[in-house]
Amino acid sequence: MTTPDAESSTHFRLTDGVVLGFAAELVLLPTGLITAAVLTRTLGPVGYGLFSVAATFITWLAFTTTTLLARAAVKFVSEADEWRPVATDVLRWRLGIGAAASLIVLVAASPIARVLGAPPLAPYLAVFAVDLLLFNLARAYRDVLTGRGRFREVAVVSAARWLSRLVLIVALVRATGSVMGAVVGSVGATLVELLVARWRMPISLRGHSTVSRSMLWSVAAPLMLYGAALQLYSKIDLFALSALSHSPADAGLYAAAQNLAVIPSLFAMAVGPLLLATLSRLRRADAEHQARRVGRAALRASICLVPLAAIVAGAAPAIVRLVFGASFAASGPLLALLFAGGVALAIMSAAVSIITAIDEQRIVSVLGLAVLVAAIAGHLLLIPRFGALGAATVTVLCGAAGALVSLALVHRMWGVHAYATMARAAGIAVPAYWIAAHLGGAGLLVLLLSLAVLSIGVAVAFVLLGELDADERRRWRSAWPIGRAAAPEPE
Repeated sequence: MTTPDAESSTHFRLTDGVVLGFAAELVLLPTGLITAAVLTRTLGPVGYGLFSVAATFITWLAFTTTTLLARAAVKFVSEADEWRPVATDVLRWRLGIGAAASLIVLVAASPIARVLGAPPLAPYLAVFAVDLLLFNLARAYRDVLTGRGRFREVAVVSAARWLSRLVLIVALVRATGSVMGAVVGSVGATLVELLVARWRMPISLRGHSTVSRSMLWSVAAPLMLYGAALQLYSKIDLFALSALSHSPADAGLYAAAQNLAVIPSLFAMAVGPLLLATLSRLRRADAEHQARRVGRAALRASICLVPLAAIVAGAAPAIVRLVFGASFAASGPLLALLFAGGVALAIMSAAVSIITAIDEQRIVSVLGLAVLVAAIAGHLLLIPRFGALGAATVTVLCGAAGALVSLALVHRMWGVHAYATMARAAGIAVPAYWIAAHLGGAGLLVLLLSLAVLSIGVAVAFVLLGELDADERRRWRSAWPIGRAAAPEPE
């Protein structure tokens, strides 16, 4: 049986990891905005569209190949008594998958470019092929770090990637004025990520395999299917838009909106693996009650992003105009929809981590396939009629459906739910949207300050509406130095 102090320690260790991981991933936001601003102004809508399609395709393929085994790798490492042989297995898997993916893209760059409706993409895809091997290797080290609970090191690796990406892409694009400069800079950032990750977690390729075929089939196979489906789902809107839209600029407008809608995805990247590792360790230690508390807290945290989606939706026109300029004004409505879709996927990611931790991963693959099939059908139906707006609408509707179903599955399978948080989030979202929609005439500094104040107001509103119970309020007070100093000493 775990003590209250142990529960508090685990809770805040996860919280600390999520905060640091999310903060590290958030480095992408300012660096990504600066990078996007430089690219859009240097390359224009057509050049930026070409880079975005190529980068999106490679990013999707990179995350697809790594996601195939990411959740299984974290689960195996976190549950292993002897983790080093498992880590060796993880690195070998990544090396094989990454090398195969890199070779396929290198050989098939021209056919892939034609399928994407843009033959000029071929040389960019050929250079980007190297990124697939580097990215897979880097993620192997990150998976092991996560499984071992070394969340701070994971944050360091993420920050190194995004900072180096900004420096390399901006420097090379400024120097060459070409799309290829952006491509080479992106590949260089992945190399930096790999080097930093290996420095934080050296892993040997030698040793005997400890993961049996039955373990791979029962745990990894369903998660591989889910990962592949969700990665395709997350990028198929841009691919379908590039292939089906009659407007050449649609892809550039849509990609610009996607770049601004990354915060929920970054949250999901920070929470999902850490939550899975924490829950797997707790359940392995027979701390079921503590695991349920942590799982419910993660669900509630993801649902609390809903009012933030409302804020972004209200301020979307002003955000797009200030970041990208008047020529990208049509990206405003797309940003509103895509940010909401990202929040839905963040909620689903937390729920899927819980389902995986309780060894019900088979249903996860069905959920991923259902969301993907619905999205494909929706894009085929709406993109020819409504273009980019149709693609964004399909994305948000399918994401919302997936989130609701995954929440229902967690409740049914484990008895954990967050319905009260959902009600509070919906109630706070309405006034938050109305206030944000009236910030259209603000300048950049005023807009950023207003969005920050609104976000703080959302957090305060959740607390005032009773989101934190008495035990959670005690824990948060004890986590702050002021709260500890003010607490009475035991007699």
